[in-house]
Amino acid sequence: MIVIGIILGLIVWGLVGSGIRYFVLQTPMTGMFEGFVAGVWAAWPFIHQFRVSRYNFLHPVPREYKATVPQAFSKVRDLLAELTYNFGDKWHVVTADVQSKRITANLRFTDEETRMEGDSRGQIHTRTERVQRLVELEVQMKETDSGTVVQFDFYPKIEGANISACDSVVSGFCRAIEAAMGSGLERGTPGDTRLPAPPWWLVALTVCGVMSLFGSISAHVGEIRQKINEHPKELQQEKINQEQREQAMRDEIAAWTRFKEANNLK
Repeated sequence: MIVIGIILGLIVWGLVGSGIRYFVLQTPMTGMFEGFVAGVWAAWPFIHQFRVSRYNFLHPVPREYKATVPQAFSKVRDLLAELTYNFGDKWHVVTADVQSKRITANLRFTDEETRMEGDSRGQIHTRTERVQRLVELEVQMKETDSGTVVQFDFYPKIEGANISACDSVVSGFCRAIEAAMGSGLERGTPGDTRLPAPPWWLVALTVCGVMSLFGSISAHVGEIRQKINEHPKELQQEKINQEQREQAMRDEIAAWTRFKEANNLK
């Protein structure tokens, strides 16, 4: 989703900037900032939906399970002890406080990531390197009349450019919880992916873009008016130059005529 937004934003940036540059202002080095503002507007809906979807994925809606707090606490602890990833990587429980009904744990593992890079000869090569991954988990429980509400929050920290490198760990843990404790009942609402009002920074950027466009148009109109005002002067000067050339030609003809008469030339 975010890739689509970025690509669309770049396309709109180029089209709007070029359109203003070549068809509106027809002035070099203009239209790029206005095109950038248009590109941000085009990419913002996709980026917003990606951020909300990402938040809903890492912070699932709390669910109520048909179990007491000690039972739910024990099942989560057992699951953290049993799950194994890659070559024996396991969850490390940092806090397991029964009184506050809170568990914190983290999972650290090493992954491989392939990158493309160029050499001094301009050729593209791929290079595989080992990068670190860290997933921090916070579990908060709350006792209710009919069971226990459990909230899971994941906080991945990723080395490298692959922001979804830990998604398989998160989704796998959620499936394991569902298998161990059941699907449960949602006790909350996920983040709304519908577009809200534009943020203040986007409004401010738009105002700057509009002011820049109006300023460029005003300067362009001023240049056109100056050319229009200077045009009669140019015509008058051209007329004077033409008259001077004609007078010089007449003087030259008269001088040649006098020369022939003085020397009896025909």
